[in-house]
Amino acid sequence: MAQHLAHNEDRIRFELTTFLEGRTSAWGVFEDRFGRLRRRFDVEMLGRWEDGIFVLEESFVYDTGEREERTWRVSPVGDGRFTATCPDCIGSASGECDDQAIRMRYRFRLKLESREIAVDFDDRIYRMGRTIAVNRATMRKWGIKIGELSLFFMRQPTQQSDAPA
Repeated sequence: MAQHLAHNEDRIRFELTTFLEGRTSAWGVFEDRFGRLRRRFDVEMLGRWEDGIFVLEESFVYDTGEREERTWRVSPVGDGRFTATCPDCIGSASGECDDQAIRMRYRFRLKLESREIAVDFDDRIYRMGRTIAVNRATMRKWGIKIGELSLFFMRQPTQQSDAPA
């Protein structure tokens, strides 16, 4: 169920760095191009500012028990736009925010069993309320859809340990 936003709140830009600052929990699924469920996973995230760069640490746990860590570095470039990098990103991601959604496009090294492939991500995050968002990402290889990712975010209450010292 969507959370109610005050009338003026839904006109405020939905910023990636604002929404993901602090602790956020997420859970999701990956479906192949035929709609078959391939993976389930949980993610714990911690977002913080370091010297003008937004750092987002992600810790994944997959239904197989496999774990994965990733750190994104996000640089705002003005007018709701940003760039982002992480070790698995080929080049940099480009993103934009408006009052309801965040969109990010990037090329990514996807690990598949014993190999890696380069895929193109079209990542969209939709605001559902102050603390909830839904992410839909389409992955393509050579322009052909290979799968979709659905991820559900819930921001966690700020804790004293999250505040800068």
